[in-house]
Amino acid sequence: MSLLEVLGIKTELVKVGQDLVQALCRGMEKAGLALEDGDVVVVSESAVATSEGRVANLEEIVPGEMARTLAPRYNKDPREMELILQESDQIVGGIPGVVLTMKKGFLYPNAGIDHSNAPPGHVVLFPKDPQRSAAEIRRRLGRGKRIGVIIGDSRTHPLRLGCVGVALACEGLEPVEDARGERDLYGRELRITRKAVADNLVSAAQVVMGEGGEGIPAAIIRGAPAEIKEVGGEIPKIPPKECMYIGALQTAPRPYIGGYDHLLEKARQALQKAYAPYSGFKVGAAMLCKSGAIYSACNVENASSGADICAERAAIARALASGEREFQAMAVVGDCDEPIAPCGICRQTLIEFGGEIDVIMANLHGKAVVASISELLPLAFTAASLERKESPEL
Repeated sequence: MSLLEVLGIKTELVKVGQDLVQALCRGMEKAGLALEDGDVVVVSESAVATSEGRVANLEEIVPGEMARTLAPRYNKDPREMELILQESDQIVGGIPGVVLTMKKGFLYPNAGIDHSNAPPGHVVLFPKDPQRSAAEIRRRLGRGKRIGVIIGDSRTHPLRLGCVGVALACEGLEPVEDARGERDLYGRELRITRKAVADNLVSAAQVVMGEGGEGIPAAIIRGAPAEIKEVGGEIPKIPPKECMYIGALQTAPRPYIGGYDHLLEKARQALQKAYAPYSGFKVGAAMLCKSGAIYSACNVENASSGADICAERAAIARALASGEREFQAMAVVGDCDEPIAPCGICRQTLIEFGGEIDVIMANLHGKAVVASISELLPLAFTAASLERKESPEL
């Protein structure tokens, strides 16, 4: 096995708009370093983002209503919260100081927004397209050499203190090596194991690069156990439901960050027509079908309370009467302090048509959360519960 070396590339401070590849070349020349065939270059994502101008001045950010609502919950500056909403696809949850987000299929704290290594009053965002950036750095830096390039960042593991490396993008080598079919020390066949080659190389590089003011935004890994290839090496992902951490720990509801605004507006309009002379509690609901059609309805009260009709079931009934059978999402709006959730009967009615239906729950003041109906009604009684099972012979 060849000796693995990690050689840091020290540069001047990378500034907004500066050519990063030129800075790396000057750093290598000054240190007497030259790339060789088989080298893997790990580059800090913050250096890439800064050179690409992905730096935001917080003084120029105007937080919207959603950002102002969520900021106190996570103890964030509303301006930073606005950037987190803009940069992420979904908010999964969080703790004071950290918002856990989903972005292009991966989990990132605070949507990857970083205060460290940013000018005062500024934050560094993620590179716009890390894969494209990695390919461009490899093309310009290689100069005829067969090298790989990884754009790396740092993360924490669940219930572990301290950061380890993680690859955001990879070019010129396979980021994950499939070890299934190989044998362990006792000859047993490996059935699950896949080696996170790119992540491990980033971790090795960060021992030299550091996390703060070292001024080493990149490192050359020589002798890495990785085969250099001409094709790219996009980081593979798995669906959230197949991730053991997300699958086991994901909680609902989650903050709503957009996607169903029109549906919420239809539910608000329906609320205005609610018939609630006894309680005064008005509710509106709107059902989005997979056909694209929307059916809205309000709650209807009765002097005999057992004859009351919830807005959610009224909207479902309208959709069914129109021939719809496949539903995508339902918005529910109530005139209350917190986002309103469907009652138990409405949840049972909704799950009859699929556990993946999104339910957006809101009030008239702009607060909203979202969850799938299966999250709102776990261990539901469905058609599968009615399937007859053959009794074992006694």
